[in-house]
Amino acid sequence: MEIRGGRRNLPGRSKQPRLDDGIWPQEQQGNENGDFYPRMHPNAWRTKGGGRTAAPRNAYQRIVATSRLPQLPRDTYRIIVRPRDGLNVTKVSQIRFEQALAMAVALAPPEIEEDTICPNGTQNIYVVSRPDSTPSPALPEGASSPAVVVCTPHEKNACAYVKAQQVRLGDCTYRVSVYLAPPNDTCKGVIRGVDVDISETQLRARIVNHRNPGAIEVKRIKNTTAVVVLFMGMKVPNYVSCGASMFRCILYRRHTEVCYGCGGLGHRADVCPNPNSKWCRTCGQKSPTEDYHCTPKCSLCGGPHPTADRACKDRFQVPYIVRKRRRQRHRRSEKTQMALGMQSRDSSVSPSVSGTPRRGRSVTPAAQRRKSRSRSRGRSASRRKIQEEITWADRVKEKTTKPKKVTRSALPEHDEKSEIEQLRQEIASLKAELRKQTAAQAISSRVEGANVADNAVHKSTQESKVEVNKGKRKAPPPKDESDSEMQVASSQNKMLEELLRISKENQLSINQLALRIGALESKVGAVENKVVTLENKMAIKTRSKVRTQAAVNDDAGATLHHY
Repeated sequence: MEIRGGRRNLPGRSKQPRLDDGIWPQEQQGNENGDFYPRMHPNAWRTKGGGRTAAPRNAYQRIVATSRLPQLPRDTYRIIVRPRDGLNVTKVSQIRFEQALAMAVALAPPEIEEDTICPNGTQNIYVVSRPDSTPSPALPEGASSPAVVVCTPHEKNACAYVKAQQVRLGDCTYRVSVYLAPPNDTCKGVIRGVDVDISETQLRARIVNHRNPGAIEVKRIKNTTAVVVLFMGMKVPNYVSCGASMFRCILYRRHTEVCYGCGGLGHRADVCPNPNSKWCRTCGQKSPTEDYHCTPKCSLCGGPHPTADRACKDRFQVPYIVRKRRRQRHRRSEKTQMALGMQSRDSSVSPSVSGTPRRGRSVTPAAQRRKSRSRSRGRSASRRKIQEEITWADRVKEKTTKPKKVTRSALPEHDEKSEIEQLRQEIASLKAELRKQTAAQAISSRVEGANVADNAVHKSTQESKVEVNKGKRKAPPPKDESDSEMQVASSQNKMLEELLRISKENQLSINQLALRIGALESKVGAVENKVVTLENKMAIKTRSKVRTQAAVNDDAGATLHHY
């Protein structure tokens, strides 16, 4: 029997549960909130949206899918009952087995009211859950309870279950192997080269001591020199002290369970429900004949070798610690890429918005910064491309194709912005025309001043000539000379009148342009206020959508990590 003790499940569970002494570990069956997933059909893997995808891509994942347990109480002892002698847990009444197990360990019905017994048909075992707030470390198979320190009614029940050796169902008696399971926040390491003649008690005394603070239990792998050491926490040391000797310690990797009796995957031969069936381990053929010749084919990876052979790439499972570290590195890289992408989008959009000139309005620097941030968020959200969500089947199949990209339709604020750009262009053209009119008016004023000065000089000259002529009587000037002077004077007067008329018209045009520019600037200001209001609303909606999507991604990520 194996007790699945332990504290709350650690965050970031792996997608593929691992086998641990014949059962999927509790830490691989639930999420960080303690919720466990019900058993699922191999062709009914759920996606984040609740839909169904294709069947698992290999035999191992099919085993994982069919071996999931329903929700079990948290913070409990977990005991594994492995029935022998061909007992099939799927064909036996669960209530009768519960009564037979309680009778075998001498527990009354009121004493097992808080216990939970759950069958696992794929592995052909029973999981017994016993509530307790301080579960003890794992006990080796077949041992009594030397690791139990505090005796409580709950712990007595656990120890009673461990002592069970057989159960009676009707007229038949079946042997059972019962042991405790390690807590959730533990990991396993393996050391090699330990002499076979050293007993389990001597190993425990040489390893579980102050020299190895994290070691809490040891167990030899059958009759080999390899010893499995159970450590508290999620870190395996590089070396382990065994007495005065130092041994190299590596992560322990579990084999994928293969039954050499019936050829089934997910359970071992000692708990095989069909011990009388025959199969060819080389190719997996059921009930082969005596003269049967076959080609090797692995049931796990499909390779040209016997099932679970040394050359099989799926023979061992990736340790949970390795999968957890890979997920952490992947999440860190995703967060870094997301932060860099948001930073580049903000830097590419905000300068063009904050650098837009404004006239007729005095805005404080703080207000400008707020508006530039809101505009950058709104525009970046409107231009952002949305990637279609990748389904769980795509992740399992390890597709390398890039997801399709969908662009959002144009928002109403784009029409307002185009209108603003047109108004600004019109204002610029009017300003250019105003500058031309102002320059023409300046030229006309300068010409008018020069003509007035020439007239004054000419008049003074004429007056001086008249005064001189008064003193001296001379003959009158010739008629041709006087006519030419009159023509020059009349032409100058006409030019002055034309320049005055042009200057008055320019002044009227300038006044009209100024009025029109003022009206356009007021209209631009109103449109900009409207655009800012729309951008603020879009920013609020975008933030709410991002928060909702982040919450959905967190929930879905937690769900995906346990598949």
